[in-house]
Amino acid sequence: MSASLIVGIAITLAAPGAGEPKVLNNLVTELLSVESRPIDKQTTLDFTNPRQGWVFVSSSVRPANNAAVSVDLDGKPAYRHESPGTLEAMRFLPQGPHALSLRAAEKTVLDRLVVRAVPELVYAKCGANPHVVEYGKYDWAFLQKHVLANLNVMVGAGGLDEKPFADQWRRQGKRWIIECGVPGLGKGQTVTPDQAYEYWATNPGMADPLFDGLIADEFFGNDDEKYKAWSDAVRRIRANPAFKDKRYYPYCTSMYQGDASSAFVKTVMDAGYAFAFERYLREPREPAVTAAIIESYFRKTVADYAKKIPGSPGRMIVCLGTFSQPPESLDANPSVNYKVFLDMQMHLLANDPGCRGLYGVMTYLSSYTDEETVRWMGKLFRHYCIEGRRGLLSRDPLVLPHVQNPDFEDGLSQWRVEPAAPGCVDAKTKAGFSWLQGRYPRTQQGDTVLWMRRSKNRPNRVSQTVKALQPGRLYSVKMFSGDFKDLSTKQKLAVSIRLQNVDVLAGKSFQHVFANCYSHHYPPYDQQHKAWMNYHWIVFRATAPEARIEITDWADPTTPGGPIGQELMMNFLEVQPYLDE
Repeated sequence: MSASLIVGIAITLAAPGAGEPKVLNNLVTELLSVESRPIDKQTTLDFTNPRQGWVFVSSSVRPANNAAVSVDLDGKPAYRHESPGTLEAMRFLPQGPHALSLRAAEKTVLDRLVVRAVPELVYAKCGANPHVVEYGKYDWAFLQKHVLANLNVMVGAGGLDEKPFADQWRRQGKRWIIECGVPGLGKGQTVTPDQAYEYWATNPGMADPLFDGLIADEFFGNDDEKYKAWSDAVRRIRANPAFKDKRYYPYCTSMYQGDASSAFVKTVMDAGYAFAFERYLREPREPAVTAAIIESYFRKTVADYAKKIPGSPGRMIVCLGTFSQPPESLDANPSVNYKVFLDMQMHLLANDPGCRGLYGVMTYLSSYTDEETVRWMGKLFRHYCIEGRRGLLSRDPLVLPHVQNPDFEDGLSQWRVEPAAPGCVDAKTKAGFSWLQGRYPRTQQGDTVLWMRRSKNRPNRVSQTVKALQPGRLYSVKMFSGDFKDLSTKQKLAVSIRLQNVDVLAGKSFQHVFANCYSHHYPPYDQQHKAWMNYHWIVFRATAPEARIEITDWADPTTPGGPIGQELMMNFLEVQPYLDE
């Protein structure tokens, strides 16, 4: 349609509530809301952004005769409705008044339009595919389908392969920053202001005009003299006209704990930048204390930051750990629903008075996160950070009711045991198994195991009734296994999980062989002498309120599939609801 057909008389409407922002939660403020309004030629709607930051715009229209409707923000195109439906955009806007213009060739009905101030929403990172390759790649098609609509900043590596996506992303008004290191960070290393500046200024995030800046990994709360050099480099970056539109973000731990590190954060803030505060919470061993732990780790720390570095919460991007697969996982308690645990963390950020005014939220790191949790975080961002909801997204309980004694901490209690011969099945302790399989931070939960010694006559079996299932709903089963005597051999173990009275989704189920994380050492295993284990994953659809789960040490009912006499260990038999796509 030619431009001449969509030029008409401008009509400025006073939208109900305009000029009276409505706080939806700690993270979202609604600036404008219009419903059931006719659009004739051109309509302009005014709103005021209360602070410099991201603004979300969404509109639903019913164009007459399929005539296009263009939506402009401050005179620049946001998007164009070509057919009935809803379109969205996010833009980083200065504080103050702004205008949305809707232009239509023919009279059109605006079903709904909302404008909201939203936080910085960051994904780390593009190209970081899961360590468990069976989950599939987190390519651009996957991200477009599940998470991109709920983000405004992407972290990348700066390679040539991501440039087309970065260009597409930035054309939407969003930002693409590049992850890099910290010069001189290592123990015994030194760094000068010139070296730090050169390192960061030549990074593609700063040097390449396609990108919007960088995020440096990572800084710790202490009084290291190196902070003087790093602070000077940040000031020089900010003063360089070539970098006036660039961003510099540091990944930070509890920086308020040292004077030098506090001064560095202050330097970053004075330059107009933000910082990513890493907060990686493991599922508690005792579910009853979960809410208190979340409050302590977030509310207290944000308050401590604010006390030592005034104004810091307003420049803080809370970086949530989403590790949920080997070789490193915060999903450390098989009795707890990990998705609900993450939901509770987001719920506190959105509602607790101590977290009001945070600059942003981000996830870390996709390569340590299973595909279900990546998709779930996209939904949580939408729920709390765009829609501005206050209630929990999940309707499931925190404590999983499906399997009892899933980590064999109570020996073989709750399990029906059918040994192939006397002394072939037991509950034992394997020191370090939890740490080697990836539970993080370090814990002894997971050092208790189901032990089996394979017989040539028939398989050893343990089984249990899986309860409280909802027929028709999807569930996942997760388990770890290893050779009890020696983990040094890379092997797919002849261990079977069999489910009765369910429909198993074979295309989503697998057994993955993996080694301990580079930082998870337990003698005699380290990065050079690796420990090899198996990760079992099954997705099934419940067909009844109860099912039967059985663990055996044969490949199938008629074939041992592994050495006779091999001693095996298994634990973390977790059954929890699975998020359908």
